[in-house]
Amino acid sequence: MLKIFVNTWGNYNENGADGGEWITLPMDAEELDEVLENIAEKMGDHDPEWAIHDHEWEAVELFEVGEYDNIHEINDCLEECSTLKEYELQEIAAAVEAFGYEFSEAVERQARGCFVFYPGWNLQEVAEDLLESCYPTRDVPEFFFRYFDYEAFARDLSFDGYTETSYGVILDN
Repeated sequence: MLKIFVNTWGNYNENGADGGEWITLPMDAEELDEVLENIAEKMGDHDPEWAIHDHEWEAVELFEVGEYDNIHEINDCLEECSTLKEYELQEIAAAVEAFGYEFSEAVERQARGCFVFYPGWNLQEVAEDLLESCYPTRDVPEFFFRYFDYEAFARDLSFDGYTETSYGVILDN
């Protein structure tokens, strides 16, 4: 899910960008300890202070990764999400982006079903879907839909809490 380039501050200060390795998270906690131990050993750093100098999300960018972040905490978050489906991860990422939730809070709210999420949709598409599902064409004359202002309705949806994100539209109930 996430590749990070780890180095120790000691090695970085001594050798610059030389050294360090890419590791892929999540992994078993014991395996992570072993991998980090091996990297520190290769660098001759017996009391490593870890630094994340680069990262690449394989799919959904769930949260920001900084150079001082705790690698074990990142791994724990990703392990927690390893059983989720792609659209659930997108929903969590959309909630973080739209509402500024901390990652753990967004995961908790998603598990409780607090969001209505339209993956990959924009507000105009949501407006069209809501109108057509609320007013089936058998109940409304066809010409009504030609004259309806979907753009204005989409704008009004944003006033009612629908938020367009890079993952789709989300509503926090």
